[in-house]
Parts: sequence; structure tokens; C-alpha cells
Amino acid sequence: MPYTKQIESSPNIIEITDFSAPGLDVYARNTEAQLLNRHEPHRGLFIAESPKVVERALDAGCVPVSLLLERKHIHGEARELIFRCGKIPIYTADYHILTKR
Repeated sequence: MPYTKQIESSPNIIEITDFSAPGLDVYARNTEAQLLNRHEPHRGLFIAESPKVVERALDAGCVPVSLLLERKHIHGEARELIFRCGKIPIYTADYHILTKR
């Protein structure tokens, strides 16, 4: 069963059908220690968990590697953030998929 599907209208928005996609490791399987890079802090990652925090991170000069959004926010609350982030992968799904364990 495929775990992602490209949404034709926007090439960087990828619909998730489950969390087995390798691009989702940072959200689903990596530990905080794996996200940090003590030897090269500029290469470390952090996860911003709300549109307001993402907006503040962008304002501070942070560069996102991807976004994970509930589908309803694609054309709503996160629309401006998506525009500001450029061509990075944007993973999306309905709430029930995002909250499965």
C-alpha cells in the first residue's frame, strides 16, 4: 500500500496515507537526540508544532526542511506559511491519520 500520494494541483504537497514514508522519520521515528547535532549545531533540527511558532521561526531566519500539516490547514491557517516556505515537501493528511500510533 503506498504511503504518500502527490497532489496534482501543487507539486510540493504530498498526501499521507500512513506514517511509513521515509520523509516522515523526523516527525514519527527520530528521537530528540537524533534531531540534535552536538558537533555541528547548525545542522540540527527542531520541530515547530504550531503555525504561530513556524511563523516566528521563519521571521527569525530559520529555514524549514518540510512541513507536516492537517489537511484542513492547507487552504486555511497555514496558507501563508506554505507560500513563505517555497518548494519544500509539505506532508498532509486528515486528523485521524496524523494522530494514529
